[in-house]
Amino acid sequence: MASAFPGDYARRTMKWGWAGLLCACLAGVASAAPAPEPSDAEERTPEQATRQLLRHPALRGARVGVSIVDLASGQPLYEREPRRLMVPASNLKLLVGAAALHQWGPTHRFETPVLVESGPDANGVIDGPLWIVGSGDPSLVSESLWKLAEEIRLLGVREILGGIAVDGSHFDRLRTHPDWEPLTRRAYEAPTSAFAVNYSSFRIEVSGSIEAGGKARLQTAPRVSYFRTQSDALTLPTGDVMELELGRLPDGTGERVVVRGVFPFGDEPRTFWRSVELPELYAASVLRAQLESQGVRVRGPIRFGPAPAGARELLRFEGKPLARIVQLLNKWSNNFVAEQLTKLLGAERDGGPARWETGRLALADYLAGIGVGRDQAVISDGSGLSARNRISPAALVAVLRAGATDPASGPEFLASLPLGGLDGTLEDRMQEVTQPFRGKTGHLRHVSSLTGILPGVDGRALVFSVLVNGARGGPLDVDAALDAFVASLLRVPPAPPPSRDAAHPAEAEGQSASGD
Repeated sequence: MASAFPGDYARRTMKWGWAGLLCACLAGVASAAPAPEPSDAEERTPEQATRQLLRHPALRGARVGVSIVDLASGQPLYEREPRRLMVPASNLKLLVGAAALHQWGPTHRFETPVLVESGPDANGVIDGPLWIVGSGDPSLVSESLWKLAEEIRLLGVREILGGIAVDGSHFDRLRTHPDWEPLTRRAYEAPTSAFAVNYSSFRIEVSGSIEAGGKARLQTAPRVSYFRTQSDALTLPTGDVMELELGRLPDGTGERVVVRGVFPFGDEPRTFWRSVELPELYAASVLRAQLESQGVRVRGPIRFGPAPAGARELLRFEGKPLARIVQLLNKWSNNFVAEQLTKLLGAERDGGPARWETGRLALADYLAGIGVGRDQAVISDGSGLSARNRISPAALVAVLRAGATDPASGPEFLASLPLGGLDGTLEDRMQEVTQPFRGKTGHLRHVSSLTGILPGVDGRALVFSVLVNGARGGPLDVDAALDAFVASLLRVPPAPPPSRDAAHPAEAEGQSASGD
């Protein structure tokens, strides 16, 4: 695997200047923040901040790994079991985002070829199917397919006689990761696919009748023929028990969505997000609806298989820039995006169908390229949903440092992280923190994690990672402890100059990590 930078010269000359630029940006924002209260201005050492974290009652009985380093130099400021392998939850998405930006660059767009076997003729008729060759683009949503339908109409197409055909051979047939069993229909366990839309998920909205005793109203978004809806729920003054039932239709043409029970009379509508079971059929159904909304008539069924060798390209549809995709990945912790990118990295590495097996190898290659030993991570999936994932705090710090200081994509990677108290998964946290903080959250059962970047009191940026496994406290209490830890780090005094022989924690040799 190549270096994280274009060459050794670039590594030596660029990382200091780039890190300095990041520090300056962070310091500039910090200078505009209100001055802290006197009680908050007391400086803390990284060790004091960590000891305060460990004393929090919510972390009683937990295994806690901590790594705090200077961004520019990589000099460790404080560490506690930094090389211990622990469950990272969604902090693993940092690795996927950094590896994807390094592989393709922030302006890369995944392209979806659209093919035809013949036509369109002078009347705008395609005598055969419209072929969609899935590329695994994670960014496609209903609006994207409306734009694709518009492009097809602008090419003069007025009617498609052979329906829509989907070539999904770029991905393997394993839709969901085996470690996720038993599966639910929650949107965060959505299936992967070479051709997918809306992150392989959809919205269900249930609202009450205008009269007590009437049936509740059930709607889906998008509204397409893939869904068959049925409401058996009543709107009543008393009672509040509803059940959603989802399942594949017997003829394989879509899914049924049924609501049963009681909807409270006078209540506001309720929204549920669920995954689809047949992602390629769902995406093709959305495209069909968008084509018909553009006045392009589609006859014939939706079918699947390899595109004919003789089919010609009608157009090549470009998705969103990768920088936007990685922002979806990290700011909103989108599991579907993480798994699509992981599989696509595997296909880029080895060719052939996109698979988790080769995706894991591609992520391991990226870690090796930034100096992280293969004993510092055990990768199962890309989203962090698998409880078999293991990575060390020092490795996550190395990933964040490499991603943020990469001269080709550092600003885009940094901008993908949620802002404390302002957006993404940190919007409702750290409301009292008045200085800029960017970080990635992670949660599983009895697992909480936080990896981020923030300015020290001297304006020099710090990078840290905290992994908490097995805490007895509830997730909100553990989050509160981690937020207080960040507030303490914002009062860390300047770091001493690094020694010439100081090793980056991820590059140190002779230290083995023991996982759970």
